[in-house]
Amino acid sequence: MTTALPAGALALMLLSHATVEPVMTDAPHALTLDVESRDGMLEVRLTGLSPHAQGVSYALEVTGQSTSRHRGSTTLAAGTQAVLSTMRTPAGENWCVKLVAEDEGGAPYEITRGNCTAG
Repeated sequence: MTTALPAGALALMLLSHATVEPVMTDAPHALTLDVESRDGMLEVRLTGLSPHAQGVSYALEVTGQSTSRHRGSTTLAAGTQAVLSTMRTPAGENWCVKLVAEDEGGAPYEITRGNCTAG
């Protein structure tokens, strides 16, 4: 699921760990999230690809048997795919992968995979 968040929501979430209700959008984003669950393990890959050079920022949270977080910002080169993060962790029964990201000049958006509950 890909959703847009109100302007400034990414900064607020990063600072306060607040939850923001997302709004649906069909706009293409520079960041994609690939998640594979196999043999009790999760492999999460955050990839960036943009038709033009642009800055992106992100907060990635993986929850399974434990919780891992990765935050960052970078500038994507035009037309060049880049792997920004790869995480591997035991999946647990109810795993969740949540990405909150913002493309330069765009509204923050959220992508989730797995059993992610609001709150």
